[in-house]
Amino acid sequence: MYPTAVFKEGGYRYIPSVFQYSGGVAAEPGFQLEQVRFKSLLPIGDAFHYIEKHLNKIGRPLTAFAHCELRSPMQFDDQGFITFNKKYVSTLEGWGIYQAESQGASFINPVARTNVCPEYFGPTEVEMYSFTYTVPANIDSLPSFVISGGGDARSGPEPYRERIIAYGDTSDAGLKLKMEFVANEMQQRLASLGFHWDDVTSAQAYSVHNIGALVEEVFAKQKRMRCGINWYFARPPVAGLDFEMDLRGSVKQIFI
Repeated sequence: MYPTAVFKEGGYRYIPSVFQYSGGVAAEPGFQLEQVRFKSLLPIGDAFHYIEKHLNKIGRPLTAFAHCELRSPMQFDDQGFITFNKKYVSTLEGWGIYQAESQGASFINPVARTNVCPEYFGPTEVEMYSFTYTVPANIDSLPSFVISGGGDARSGPEPYRERIIAYGDTSDAGLKLKMEFVANEMQQRLASLGFHWDDVTSAQAYSVHNIGALVEEVFAKQKRMRCGINWYFARPPVAGLDFEMDLRGSVKQIFI
């Protein structure tokens, strides 16, 4: 399991991870996660402005922002991904969420995220698909969480090519290795936040490869898909990655 931390200002706990996002978030007691999903994608700058107005309207601080889903026009190379992420976290820093240095840590970023590239009908620039925040809730409300998108690459400072599972192998055998790695990562993140697969109410898979034939072995037989799997025909955000997942549990959704 991974260590977790509480972001008191937001009313949620999280799994510390890389500088651009956390491994996942869960509402603290007395709070619940609520998600707004856009009917049409919004350019990321416009989306951030909308989030500010929305949170102000419902009486929540900007620090309640806990998660977002992005859609990119194409996969980034390693440097392009770093450049985009530095610009992305600058907004979170202005909101009092991202901290470049704090209490001896090199950075703090509690916000969870998924960023994928639709194969069809995708945007021409990075746009936002949805965002999630905390709201006050009754103490007996169902615990809610969001697990960030996780792809088929080990963590580490090396270039992605050196960390990707079965790099370039999209045969059934290669895809199975990738899917098993990601499923195990999802399981570790769930356990770290105090949950398990039975708590998952929505599971998303992102790939342009034929994962259907492997779902039974990797997910169904392992009791990892009681709620089913929503398959998005999209690529993970970095070139070379072939499979990604994210998970949600008891998150209220609003569609606009």
